[in-house]
Amino acid sequence: MPVIRPIDRWFIDEVLPHERALLLKAQRLCGNCEDARDMVQDVFARMLATEGWAAITHPQAFMMRTLRNLAIERMRRSKIVDFRQIVDADHLGLADDAPDPQQIAEGREALEDFQQALDQLPERCRTVFVRRRIEEQAPRQIAAELNLSLSTLEKRLSRAIELITRALEPRRRSDYAEADEAGETAMAE
Repeated sequence: MPVIRPIDRWFIDEVLPHERALLLKAQRLCGNCEDARDMVQDVFARMLATEGWAAITHPQAFMMRTLRNLAIERMRRSKIVDFRQIVDADHLGLADDAPDPQQIAEGREALEDFQQALDQLPERCRTVFVRRRIEEQAPRQIAAELNLSLSTLEKRLSRAIELITRALEPRRRSDYAEADEAGETAMAE
């Protein structure tokens, strides 16, 4: 018996039920059934290709926003655009995609975890990491100001990334385990 992956279960349970509504919106945006079906399939493909699919708390809103973006891309490429399509794209019912309290709390917790990992870095690695990745300074500028070769700077940056990744790994594993458990629970039901 084939095993259903968590992403497949999520897609069946959370995405496919909205297909009809998505198709109706797509028909309003592009004016014909065939193009609408193509747009819906493009939305589905993007949903399945989304790396953080487990974090999408409102799949319908995500799909509608993706549909709107696809419609705008098509209008930009088109030589002739019906004014009604532009109006429909602007007024496409989009849910508020502001984070909910749980997402805010999880984000703060993740930020605290990252700050702890950053604080535990050796001073030289932390300085290079902060200046390159957070302050987005140019490598040559950092190397010149710290009197380092580019090779040494790259090694310190690489080491910092490795140490931060190791420090955050237990959290990622638990997040993935929760997503897999949720998928397995849904499959059992």
